[in-house]
Amino acid sequence: MFFRRVLRTSLAASLPAAAIALTSQASCRPAPTGIGSEYPPTVLHRIAEWPLRAGEPVPITLEYFAIRALGELPRLLLEVLEVPYDSVYHFGGGYYKPYAPFGQMPLYREGSMLLSQSGAICRHIANKFGIAGDCPASKAKVDMYFELAKDIKSKKSAIYDMQGHPDAAKLHQFLVPAEAACDGKFFVGKKLTLADVAMFEALHTMVELAPDSLDKYPSLEAFVATFAARPQVAAYLASERRLPLTPNETGKQAHSGIKGYALPDLNPKVYAEEWTLPYSATKGK
Repeated sequence: MFFRRVLRTSLAASLPAAAIALTSQASCRPAPTGIGSEYPPTVLHRIAEWPLRAGEPVPITLEYFAIRALGELPRLLLEVLEVPYDSVYHFGGGYYKPYAPFGQMPLYREGSMLLSQSGAICRHIANKFGIAGDCPASKAKVDMYFELAKDIKSKKSAIYDMQGHPDAAKLHQFLVPAEAACDGKFFVGKKLTLADVAMFEALHTMVELAPDSLDKYPSLEAFVATFAARPQVAAYLASERRLPLTPNETGKQAHSGIKGYALPDLNPKVYAEEWTLPYSATKGK
C-alpha cells in the first residue's frame, strides 16, 4: 500500500532510544473513573500489517486524555491510513505539562518532532500521507470541509431535536451544503482526503447518538455507512482503541467540568499497560 511505502521511506530513522520507553507491566491500581483520576499515562499499540524491524520503535506516538474529544480525529486519521502508532492515554496528574509545547494536548511525536494543537496535527498527517488535496484549489476545499466538520460538531446538541432546538437551524445550515457536496463517498474529488475523515468523525458521532439525525440527508447517511464499512475503519470502531463518549461529549447536558468526563465503560485494555514519560520530562532521570 502507498502509505506503508511512504512510511518505510520517510521514517527509516528510528526514534532516539531515550525519547520514549514503554513498560509491559500491567497496572495493579484500581481502574480510573475519569480523566481526573490520579493515574499514570497508559498506552495501546496499533501494530502495522507490515512488521517493524526487531527493536525498532513505533515511529509515531499520539498523546491525549482517555476520551475522544480533540484526540479522536488524529487517531482516526492514523487508523484510516493504517499507520502504526502508539496511542497514549492520560488521566489526572498533568504528566504531559513539562514537555507539552503549550502545556496542553493532543501531542504528536514523530522522531524528534513534537506537535501540539489538533488542527496542526491533522493537517500534518494529511500532508505527510498525501490526503491534503492534489492542488492549491483542492487543498483549499479540503480545508474548508475540515473546518465545516468542526462547525457541525459544535452544534451536536441539536441532534436530539432537529426542529425545536435553538441550534437546529444552524446545524441544518451546515448540513445542507455538506449534503450537496457529498456524492455518498467523497467530499472533494474522487479519492480519500482529510475532508472525508473529518466529516465522517463529525457525522458518525451524530448517528451514534441519534440514529435518525441524518434521515433528511441521504448522501450524508450513505457516506457514513460506506466509510464505516471500510475494513480499517470497521476494525478501529470495534477495537479497544475506540473510546466511549463521556457525558460532556454527548451534547445531552450542559458541560459539567472534569466530573463530566467520567469513564464508567472504559475498556480495561486501555489502562493495562503503563507508559513511561519521555526522558525530557524527567530531566534525563
